[in-house]
Amino acid sequence: MLERGDGEEVTFEDPVIGNKVVGVDKEYALGIAITKRTVEDDKYRKANQAAKWLARATRLTYEYRAAALLDDAFAGATFTGLDGLALCHTAHTLLNPGSGATTTQNRPTTEVGFGLTGINALLDLSELMKDENGDPSPMKVDTVIYNPTQKSKAIQIFGSDLEPFTADNQDNAVKKRLPTIKHVVKRYTTNTTSYHLVDSRLNDAWVLTRRPVEFSDDFDFKTSAAMYMAAVRFLIWFADHRGWLGSNPS
Repeated sequence: MLERGDGEEVTFEDPVIGNKVVGVDKEYALGIAITKRTVEDDKYRKANQAAKWLARATRLTYEYRAAALLDDAFAGATFTGLDGLALCHTAHTLLNPGSGATTTQNRPTTEVGFGLTGINALLDLSELMKDENGDPSPMKVDTVIYNPTQKSKAIQIFGSDLEPFTADNQDNAVKKRLPTIKHVVKRYTTNTTSYHLVDSRLNDAWVLTRRPVEFSDDFDFKTSAAMYMAAVRFLIWFADHRGWLGSNPS
């Protein structure tokens, strides 16, 4: 505590240090070997397209590894944040609670399927979000993530002027609250029922490329085989759960 010249005292607080989050990048590599005779006889240049297919394999590796974070968003078996919990949880612990609240949630206590009720449940949680001190810190949702089979329903939920799936002639509050929401279809996940709302300003889930994809080709002087290889090194992780909401109905 420091006393100022006018007699008033200024209180200083020490920063509260949270847990460490360690991210380990991984390297992925794949190669193709083709006999020299195949290359020589490749009249329609199909065998020589190896580099193209290696590039596709690299892109799919990015997609599936990123999808793994979404698949694990409710279990936390692989990806956990600063509080040691999954990305979406009903009781994220606060680092420095001071106003009574010790936890905040970004997942409904009772899971709700993708629809008006489910989206409204997540929007309610976005308004009730707390910061690390337990003070209100509402999210500003701007992105929705869902499965391909929910695309038509998503257009109805976020695009209809009147409330869909009801006989009431009333305004669609979801569209009015999120008139310009961005749609993201998750095609590479194994979970076919979960969905998310995201605040891009607060999003703390990232893809970090440690080494961009590298392509190389050569001939094996022993076998005269043509060899092609692609290698990449990247990291996918999150630290702070804020910015994400999710529901995982069965």
